[in-house]
Amino acid sequence: MTERLRSVDGRTELRIERRLDHPPAKVWRALTEPAELAAWFPAAVELDLRLDGRIAFAFAEGEDDFVEDPDNTGVIRAYDPPRLLEYNWGVEVLRWELAPDGAGCLMTLTATFDDRAAAASYTAGWLTCFSALDRALGGSDEPIKDYAPLHDQYVREFGLDAGTIDREGDRWTIRFERQVAKPKEQVWSYLCGDDRPAQGCAAPAGFVAKGIEPRTADVVTEPTSMEYGWQYDGTVSWHLRDGNGGARLLVTHTGPISEDPSALYDAWHDLIEAAAENA
Repeated sequence: MTERLRSVDGRTELRIERRLDHPPAKVWRALTEPAELAAWFPAAVELDLRLDGRIAFAFAEGEDDFVEDPDNTGVIRAYDPPRLLEYNWGVEVLRWELAPDGAGCLMTLTATFDDRAAAASYTAGWLTCFSALDRALGGSDEPIKDYAPLHDQYVREFGLDAGTIDREGDRWTIRFERQVAKPKEQVWSYLCGDDRPAQGCAAPAGFVAKGIEPRTADVVTEPTSMEYGWQYDGTVSWHLRDGNGGARLLVTHTGPISEDPSALYDAWHDLIEAAAENA
């Protein structure tokens, strides 16, 4: 198994290779026939299997599921059986390639998308799907790995726990965007601890990184938003929303250029990673 992540023309490209003990023709059927896709693919699939053919995805059973939703429809962009199948799923592009390898084949998925922060979620999700595919084809009977540990493994491997420090004029901004493999309500509860935050009251300790003396909360919207000032001119802002496979956490902290943000960056990184692990 090989997984690689890179940026290409402003988008994010995830490449996953897996060797399967099955010939290309057998795997091709599993990639293209709806009845076989149902055993492992993350959505139900309806497709017109030809170049420029329509493909649609649904997440619930029923005859009206395959609606013209731009987020869940696409077009077959490349078709060369049993070697190549490429289509878009909304704005995401999925390219499947099969190459003979002894008695089996090498399957390569290249996924191209915009949401880099979701890359670990996509990787963990596809790897669990590939395990289900192998089982459906009569291959490995190993238990399918849990999603959350896989997700956190690839957050670290791809460096998705890193934030940024941007300096402009007399201000700097620390920014972290982190996908967490837990519901936003669970993450919010962990951050609050025993406190019930309210506007005009002190921000709970879970929202405050080391080195910050928080002022009272200016914005509290449970379980999605927390904003407060600190001892220097600037603000701290937390936003949580539903992401792919859990909560999407966005933390920004602004301050004056006269104060070095390096130690604060490290403190925010440690606080966010503790929340991701312990929530």
